[in-house]
Amino acid sequence: MKRFLTLLFLALIPVVSSGQDSAADILESRESFQMKSLSSGTYSVYCKIRINKESAESMGRITIFTDRDRSLSSFSATITNTAGKVIKKLRRQDLDSRALAQELADDSFVYFCRPLAPVPFIVEYEYTLTYKRGVPAFPSYFPVTGENVRLEKGEYSVEVPKGTKIQYSATVEPDIVKEDFKERYIWRFNDYQGFESEDKMPPAREVVPHVYASPETFMFSNVEGKQGSWKDIGLWLYDLQKDTWDLTEEDKAKVREMTSGCTNTFEKVKVLYEYLRKTTRYVSIQLGIGGYKPFPASTVSRTGFGDCKGLSNYMKSMLEAIGVESDYFILNTNRADFDKDYSSVGSMNHAMLAVPLKDGGIMQGDTLWVECTNPLVPLGYRHDDVAGHQVLLIKDSGGDFVRCSRYADSLSRLENKVRLYVASTGDATVNVSQRACLDFVESRLRLYEMSEKEKSERVAGNIVVTSNNPKINSIKDNFRDYPLKGRDYVPEITTDYSVECRNYAESNGDRLFIPMTPLRNGFNWQRGERKNEVFIETGSTYLDTIEINVPVTYEPEGLPKPVNMECSFASFSSSVKTEGSKVIVVLKTVFKAGRYPKEDYAAYKTAVRKFNNLCTSKIVFKRKQ
Repeated sequence: MKRFLTLLFLALIPVVSSGQDSAADILESRESFQMKSLSSGTYSVYCKIRINKESAESMGRITIFTDRDRSLSSFSATITNTAGKVIKKLRRQDLDSRALAQELADDSFVYFCRPLAPVPFIVEYEYTLTYKRGVPAFPSYFPVTGENVRLEKGEYSVEVPKGTKIQYSATVEPDIVKEDFKERYIWRFNDYQGFESEDKMPPAREVVPHVYASPETFMFSNVEGKQGSWKDIGLWLYDLQKDTWDLTEEDKAKVREMTSGCTNTFEKVKVLYEYLRKTTRYVSIQLGIGGYKPFPASTVSRTGFGDCKGLSNYMKSMLEAIGVESDYFILNTNRADFDKDYSSVGSMNHAMLAVPLKDGGIMQGDTLWVECTNPLVPLGYRHDDVAGHQVLLIKDSGGDFVRCSRYADSLSRLENKVRLYVASTGDATVNVSQRACLDFVESRLRLYEMSEKEKSERVAGNIVVTSNNPKINSIKDNFRDYPLKGRDYVPEITTDYSVECRNYAESNGDRLFIPMTPLRNGFNWQRGERKNEVFIETGSTYLDTIEINVPVTYEPEGLPKPVNMECSFASFSSSVKTEGSKVIVVLKTVFKAGRYPKEDYAAYKTAVRKFNNLCTSKIVFKRKQ
């Protein structure tokens, strides 16, 4: 799903490592923000990093964002070898630059360079940004953003005029230095030994050194606001939107005409949702106040594009034109819960629309959570980025917390029904009916838009043996069935396809050695010692039923023994039986959402290894005497 604001959230999942044989060492990292007033400040960055391995070269990359509210005042960098010999010096003119949104503005740029030299080498750089139209939040501090990177010395400081209230969320508490006219908050991080990726681990922000900080009273693009509470933030955002609900009379008349035949709110939303899909496209817009304020509805209507804020606001304006109530809301797609002790406009990264249904019947009392950046999402589906999350409704009375209900883990399913026809030569025909439900639907929403070649390549990717002539027989979904089930609606899509596989089975004349399943199966598992707890955000079920058909002149010589294993957060089971001349294999895996002690991973590792071995095993058929 598309994003509301550009924030730094690390993709890697951390665990403290031994610190030996690090890919890179951050020898020193200093960042500071000097706030001079609500509208101005200076951000200074210094970093010295030793790149030890080619895999960590990206850690030396320098990326600087500017726009109309902040400009690059100075920059310098030096590349040396570990003996101190200068390899290259860089100045501002050596930075590459690129406009972030050329069709919208010419004052939003990214400056970047990637220093390279034979490893090991050292990159030392510093730069200064000048803020001139407001400071909604101080730059976040994440010194370590790569795996197996040590931090020897890190410091982040914020200096504000005396009496300025700030709020923060950090992995350590700051030292506070008070002087006559200013106050300084200093966070220090020393000897952090780095992290390495682990299977099924908590989010990186939980253990990677970091600081979020912001002033309670702020200015951004010359617009003042308060963020001492989430209610304050809601009021500020609501006030920003007031002049954006400006559909032209012509657009309003068009909306009324399009929905004139609708008998309830859902039908009206459905018509406008389809119209949104056909007439607009998503473009990320983070310029100045546009990082928080939606583009006017009239602008989106005229240009045909917008970001999640603009498209959600446009949809809200169209609904308002026909008397349908809706609530614009913001959320963080990476976290289910708000930080109640740190309320900042920079904490959210997405915007959507909530439409209460008050028309009676099965939909009475339900709410449509409308994803305006991707109208392929079935109406009535609470997709993975919002289901179970707290959201902040933006109202004239301020921000109002509600929680979007999540689905039961058991409803998130991926089921494969496979009919396998194996000839005596070993060649095979594979017919698959794949049913994807809930979260598994999201990666399949664009199947309808793909060419036949793209569809074939997509489904053939599920086959683990050599195959050709993939053929899509049908794609079916229930995306329009929400009115039949209301809040109990669960989207699903079924894809039927077939492939031809040469030499699928090994044949030696009297016997056929047939792989038990032609599909990608089994699960990844982590080798080595477990360092952190297990985290599964969303539960899921995988179910494969494989029917193996062979010539009547063959019979199974032996069948694999059933498997039934489980640990605290997963279970694995299988059954293999004969039905006449057929062999029926059933494989099932269930993952349960939650947090579990790291000690539980050992049982999972044992179970998944046995299950993976089963999935890759072969069933032997012998020729009848």
